[in-house]
Amino acid sequence: MSELATTPLPPLPARLPVIPLRGTVVFPHTLQPLAVNRPVSVDSVNRALNGDRMVLLVQQAGEIDDPGPDAIRDIGTVGVIRQMAKGPAAIQIVVEGLVRVRITDVARAGNLLDAAAEVRPDDETREIEVEAYIQRLRELSDKALSFTSGLPQDLKALVAGIDQPLRLCYVIASMLDMKGEDKQQLLEEARLVNKLRAVAKALSREVTLLELKGKIESEAQ
Repeated sequence: MSELATTPLPPLPARLPVIPLRGTVVFPHTLQPLAVNRPVSVDSVNRALNGDRMVLLVQQAGEIDDPGPDAIRDIGTVGVIRQMAKGPAAIQIVVEGLVRVRITDVARAGNLLDAAAEVRPDDETREIEVEAYIQRLRELSDKALSFTSGLPQDLKALVAGIDQPLRLCYVIASMLDMKGEDKQQLLEEARLVNKLRAVAKALSREVTLLELKGKIESEAQ
């Protein structure tokens, strides 16, 4: 097997404020809007905005409203807050995922949940099977757009314009209606080809559902 290829990664602060996520995952190389209203998350946002704007976005185990260190998963994403707006019920933020990390220590003081983390570089090996999955994902994206107006209409241009397989994988995954646990497994997966296979399978299922929906609607008419 060829060695894993990686890209340069940014240095991380010693500790990062944590935003625990319920049922969702923020991937590296993607932009994700989030509504933040829990005290533990609000404090993390405020701390980040008063500093380097970096946060640790990590899925929590279970649906507990006030998660502690024991509820935090081991693998997450370091991101940076790009936009913030205060709403009547929640703070609306847009975060850009930067890099995948493994959490080495989590602590809580009052509402503030913070953690130490180490970078876990993603595999970016360009093997033949990776190239095949890139073509498959582009074909499936075109097919999905032909069946529905629910997907972003600039998806085709976006997918065509992404040359990095890892980013393509994460961007498409962020748009799919995958279960939170499946997205977490995708983030934790070590090999790029396995990530691409999982996303291609999920997108293929979405296309099949769209085809069946269209057939049912045609028969009803």
